[in-house]
This record gives sequence, C-alpha cells and structure tokens, in this order.
Amino acid sequence: MAFGVCTSALAAQRASPLHGAYLHVDDVADSGTYYIYRYRVVNAPDSRGGLAMFSVDVSAPRGTGFATLPATGGFDHGAGYPQVDLTRFKDHVQVGPISPPNWRAILGRGATLAWYGDHGGFEGDIDSIAPGDSLSGVALRSPYLLGIRRSWGVPTFKSCCTEPRPATASREAEHPQSSEFELESWTVGPSAHPGGLNLTIIRADLQQVCGALRWIADGAVCGPLQATLARAAAAAQRGDRSAATDALRGFVDALDAQHGPGKPVNDNAYWLLKVNGEYLLTHM
Repeated sequence: MAFGVCTSALAAQRASPLHGAYLHVDDVADSGTYYIYRYRVVNAPDSRGGLAMFSVDVSAPRGTGFATLPATGGFDHGAGYPQVDLTRFKDHVQVGPISPPNWRAILGRGATLAWYGDHGGFEGDIDSIAPGDSLSGVALRSPYLLGIRRSWGVPTFKSCCTEPRPATASREAEHPQSSEFELESWTVGPSAHPGGLNLTIIRADLQQVCGALRWIADGAVCGPLQATLARAAAAAQRGDRSAATDALRGFVDALDAQHGPGKPVNDNAYWLLKVNGEYLLTHM
C-alpha cells in the first residue's frame, strides 16, 4: 500500500519526490507481557529521493495516559520530560520503540511515533532510505492489540527543498520544509479498543482489508473469510459458544492457508487478523 497524494499547498506546484513508501509488518510476536511489532520500511523504486523520516499513529482516547515501555536505541518522549504541560499532548498507547543503528525514535505532542536518521547529514541526507531500498530492525513493544493505523513518510531535504520559494511583498525567499511533502498511508500498529476487542471490530477490519486497503485483493478469498466471520458472529449472538469458536478457528486456519509467498493475504492483513482472531479464541 503506497503513501497517498501529498496535499500541501506547495505540493500543488511541486510533487513529493516520494512515489511510495511502506511501513510493512514482518512479524508480530507475543512475549507474554507485550507484543513485539517488527517492521520493514521500504522506499518505492520509482521515488526520486530518499526517505528521511517515517512515523505511525499511536494515539489513544483521552484518559489513556502517556506510559511507555523500555526503548532500544535513542528515544525522546515529549510527555516524559519534567514539568511539561500534558494538556498540550494527545494520549497514546503504551509503547517502547526499537531502533536500528544510526536511527532514533521520537514520540511528540501529536502521539505519532517517528524514526529518523541521527548520524550525519542534513534532514536525513546520509541516514535515509534510498529509492528501491529498505530498512529492517524497526520495531516497537506494546501490550495493546493490533489495529489499522495511519503512517507517514517524509523525504530528505535534498530531494525536495533546496530550491527556495520566491520572495513576495510580505515575506523573504525561504526554503520549504520536508514535512510539507509527507505522504500518508496505512499500516498495522498497537491500538486501543474501548470496550475490548470483539468480532464486530475484526469484521470491520476485514472489510477495510478487502476494500480500500486492498491488503487482500482477491475477492474469491475475501468472500469466504467474511462469511466465516459472519457465522461466528451469528453463533455468538445466539449464545452458541462452541459454534462461534469453531467458526473463528476456521477463519484463522484459512488465513494461514492463504498467507505466504505468492498468496493473496499480505503480511499486514495476516498479522492484523490472525493475532486478533487468536486472542478472541482464548477469550470467548
């Protein structure tokens, strides 16, 4: 799933050099106390510049708080500094970033967890992801279950912003900011589910996965998966726990059968639906 169209006013005149970037879920593992989300970040081959920063939404409903887990690598947590005004911060799920060498994580007021190159160069011009290249070793820890999350990518300064805007009567010539060329997409990340995870949420996620996200693009696979979840929901509604469990187990088994190289269920869809489905199997 590529990042969407850049929507800044400047972008109406100059397109983002990023033609596609992916925060791709490679694996989600249960440590017993929290989940470990492992990602691979990919810059599309037809991009015209490096990917300098990428981020994922980790916001949560008001009242959730600002707790974190231990981080691996450099980490700046805005809400964790003494005497900050927490009313200016959005609550976030509990999270602990894991960063590869020469990359650093930051979690600021807007509850987006971002990684950026912190070793040499300006705006990621040295530590960045080149077109057609990828970065592994990016991960996070969180006790929260999976959900569909927004993500963003920002290009290097060199690839977008070395040409200044012309001066006008009201301002001097100035360079644009790399963030003006950020592109938005969707990934999987830790999410708050008020009221608890249930079959209604999993069915809604599957609808998005088979619809606009196209993480499962084959309708011949989506149809049976949706029908199986519908049977599970109907059984649960009439209080038939055994039938609901059997249907949900069949759903998870079908995901396993349709996931892998050359198969229609991509990694984002697989981990989202499998982990949440297995969680419900043990809590029905």
